Amino acid sequence: MVEENYNRIMELISEAALRSGRDPDEITLVAAAKKQSAESVNRAIAAGLGAVGHNYVQEASREIPLYDKPADLRFHMIGPLQKNKMGKAVELFDMVETVEDEAAAEFLSRKALEIAKVMPVLIQVNVSGEPQKSGVSEQDLSALVKRVRFLPSLRLKGLMTMPPYFDEPEKARPFFARLRRLRDELVDAGVPSTEMRHLSMGMSGDFEAAIEEGATFVRIGTSLFGSR
Repeated sequence: MVEENYNRIMELISEAALRSGRDPDEITLVAAAKKQSAESVNRAIAAGLGAVGHNYVQEASREIPLYDKPADLRFHMIGPLQKNKMGKAVELFDMVETVEDEAAAEFLSRKALEIAKVMPVLIQVNVSGEPQKSGVSEQDLSALVKRVRFLPSLRLKGLMTMPPYFDEPEKARPFFARLRRLRDELVDAGVPSTEMRHLSMGMSGDFEAAIEEGATFVRIGTSLFGSR
């Protein structure tokens, strides 16, 4: 079942990319592995999955050692990251997608420096303005980008967002388009495009719209593994 789901999702990713004039190879499926068994994740890895995302450091610490690990498999932190978990996070993950303020960025950089690691990061942006959502505001984004760019053990790779939940995927599209425009505005303002290459946006219910609006990472759990 997981293998069939993976193949179907990859077909949909390819179709969405081609509809928007993009190369399907630009898009990476990040499996949202929260509360999923190692067996299910390993089945997706065997089918060709290249990236696994975890919301919680404690769960990742327990599950990652149980995964089959081809050389190109990557691990992403896709949930809020507490300071007391950052040391372990820099050991476990190949990318942190959820940097949301300067204090967190500075602490993460220090922890990465301690183990001589350079950590690729995305800045999480709260494009919806919902108070319960994590992420930097649009107004404070430019200042955070400037700070992250000059931290010695972080490498800025783009932006991430979570739109409001909608039953209709098209309603999420404006939020994806907004993140893309924010990225483009940063590039126009002088941030190198290599530092703004990635947009992480879109989940099981709306990833096709996200791809059409420029997503390079789509974080998919339910459509891949089934209900938790």
